[in-house]
Amino acid sequence: MKDLIGQIIEFYGIFGGLWYIWLPVGLFFILRDAWLGYARGYFLSNLKWILLEIKIPREVAKSPKAMESIFASFFGATKASNLVEKYWDGYLNPWFSLEIIGNESGVHFYVWTQDSFRRMVESQIYAQYPTCEIAEVDDYTQALPKDIPNDDWTLWGTEMVLTKPDAYPIRTYEDFTLEDISEKEELRKIDPLSALIEFFGSLKNGEHCWVQFNVRPSGEKWKKEGEALIAKIMGREIKPKETILGQVLRTIDSLLSAIFSASAPPSPQKKDDFSIFKLSPGQQEIIKSVERNIAKIGFDVGLRWMYLARKDVFSGVGISALFGIFKQFSSQALNGFRPHGKTMTKSGYFQYIAPLKNRIEGRRRRRLYQSYRMRSFFYPPYTLVRPFVLSSSELATLYHFPGIVAGAPAMTRIEAKKSSAPSNLPI
Repeated sequence: MKDLIGQIIEFYGIFGGLWYIWLPVGLFFILRDAWLGYARGYFLSNLKWILLEIKIPREVAKSPKAMESIFASFFGATKASNLVEKYWDGYLNPWFSLEIIGNESGVHFYVWTQDSFRRMVESQIYAQYPTCEIAEVDDYTQALPKDIPNDDWTLWGTEMVLTKPDAYPIRTYEDFTLEDISEKEELRKIDPLSALIEFFGSLKNGEHCWVQFNVRPSGEKWKKEGEALIAKIMGREIKPKETILGQVLRTIDSLLSAIFSASAPPSPQKKDDFSIFKLSPGQQEIIKSVERNIAKIGFDVGLRWMYLARKDVFSGVGISALFGIFKQFSSQALNGFRPHGKTMTKSGYFQYIAPLKNRIEGRRRRRLYQSYRMRSFFYPPYTLVRPFVLSSSELATLYHFPGIVAGAPAMTRIEAKKSSAPSNLPI
């Protein structure tokens, strides 16, 4: 025991004597992060954000594939920042918030974006849906009290994550027979958003359901992970990324092997008898699905939803309905959604037996509510959950403008087409 104590004292003596080495290094990283936080906060505070509402006509007969073209334009909003922009200006690549909300007035589709990208967003939507209407509106979250939950209002919500790695796809619109865009086939389609539209359209006065997708273009890392996943299923050897030291050691090992094996007879090479046909049909289908998924562009996504209501009309049916809506996108063999445990709100049954837990639950609900109102996910003040990656087809399945197959009466639509005046009209 005395020897151990002596070793500890000796270690701290040496460590403390070298303070002039480790202290400046530690202070550098602390000050760097503090400065980045300030610079990014200042950068974000000078941005102007707007909320655009999209009203769609009743006769839309396009599949969610049209949304993929719209999402592809989001990549044009990103750029590679240099060191001055990153560390001095605090530049952050933009993100967009795609939102579907329901209340007593009906169902609404919104896009939250920077004002500088308004023309880009509008032009891309008009290109695919020329008869829709887009208008800047007031933020609907500001119409409710700022301090929910309170004595009159309560909420239940969560943030969702994937059940498997990002490369595994969820069920997309191809699986729901939504590829055909012909108008005569419209009634044969199965739109996964129909259940959401129908439920959102049935909300009573004082009930609100909010679904939010924070999205930004993703890098290539998730595609490499998908390629490694395919190689693992097919039984191929996955070679880790080699360091410089590893390359040197491998070169030395190769030279030594060549010297000692020069006079030895060549060893028979092992024949690679692998065949994809040796895989089960289920494994082959998984490989095809993953390959199709990673072939498309990807987006970092933060998904959260909430059911808010006055306490006199709050119903647990809203919670079950939203869970069921997202369950339909899941596949046992591929991917799906599940609530994140640290963000999912709990029932209030323990408020009389566990006051401390009840206070913690109140803070969790307020943080979820404020994060939604701020559209904060990728950067502070909110960085609790790691965003997952969805391909353009997966994102288009979750957020698209439904056709007449989603015919809820409360669906906000344009009753008639609009067109320009004839060119030969006398003035």
